[in-house]
Amino acid sequence: MSRGRPDPLRMERAIELARNGLGRVAPNPPVGALLVAGTDVAEGWHTHHGGHHAEVNCLAAARSAGIDVTGADLYITLEPCGHHGKTPPCVEAIIEARIGRVIVSVDDPNPVTAGISYRLLEDAGIEVVRDLLAERGRWLAAPYLCRTRYGRPLVTAKWAMTADGKIACESGDSRWITSELTRARTRQARSEIDAILVGVQTVISDDPRLTSDPPAAADPLRVVIDPNCRTPVEAAILKAPAATLIFCHAQQLDSDAAHRLQDAGAQLIGLDSSGDRIALEPLLAQLAQRGVQDLLVEGGAETHGGFLTAGLIDRVQILIAPKLVGGTAAPGPIGGAGIEPMNRAVPLIHHRWSQIDEDLLLEGAVTPEGLGEEAR
Repeated sequence: MSRGRPDPLRMERAIELARNGLGRVAPNPPVGALLVAGTDVAEGWHTHHGGHHAEVNCLAAARSAGIDVTGADLYITLEPCGHHGKTPPCVEAIIEARIGRVIVSVDDPNPVTAGISYRLLEDAGIEVVRDLLAERGRWLAAPYLCRTRYGRPLVTAKWAMTADGKIACESGDSRWITSELTRARTRQARSEIDAILVGVQTVISDDPRLTSDPPAAADPLRVVIDPNCRTPVEAAILKAPAATLIFCHAQQLDSDAAHRLQDAGAQLIGLDSSGDRIALEPLLAQLAQRGVQDLLVEGGAETHGGFLTAGLIDRVQILIAPKLVGGTAAPGPIGGAGIEPMNRAVPLIHHRWSQIDEDLLLEGAVTPEGLGEEAR
């Protein structure tokens, strides 16, 4: 049967559908699917961890709408699974539905399924087209791809600063740098991530809740780097319903401060370390083991500096407000020793600008992993 060329607009829609699962499907990837049978179209996505995958939901929607799926095109953002997990292999449902062609944006690197579905589909006489809008598909799937390949979450560093690069005044006051609308959009976006991390000084200075808005939205896991258990037991981060994980020095686990934090509802994990810093690689490995694949680091400056020095910032989200505060001692967004000389500065290998209210948002990738590619 002769078929037309795959339609990139159909895959764009599948990618848009996949975003509905952000913050809800980890450690599975967010996946969208779109079925086209003549002029009829059906849609589906992976809605929550443990639920049916996008392909199965899409086929169910098509049948509910009375669409004959035989010979149809099925656009999928990620290679369909070919193995038994919490649900049966999606490839079985596709073959049983007698789909005519499967168009995929991104291959799945998970060794338990990589390539298996393609072989099964082709053996069943179903045409397979790969890599349609692969760059956009990889950007969406990057957190899953990073955790699958390297056993750690994708790390996005986020901060708000004035036009002269300050995250607070010399006094430490930082309320508020960005507009009310920008802050509301930021809180809404938290429902799309798995975990959000700050250093203990941010907890002490700003007393953030780190929750999503509106309240009905999913809240991320809150993570605090607190080597010596200095988090106040009355901190707002411990009063919100979502879980709070505190990483401290292993020798602090039996301290009175640690016991008070546990009594206040915090979960403590002790890590071996040298000096006063928590090693970030084992911290990320612990989060990955808990299913976290998309980690947002909101600072402060020393925390951002630690991730930059370790080469563990994959993406950035930088909010820039049209304000000036000056001050030689006013802090910038990234602390630590920094990078010398300027020709070794870390470039953004992919970036875009947008505007929220009066503020500018700069988003970009720092590493190949931030693009969804393999590390070089």
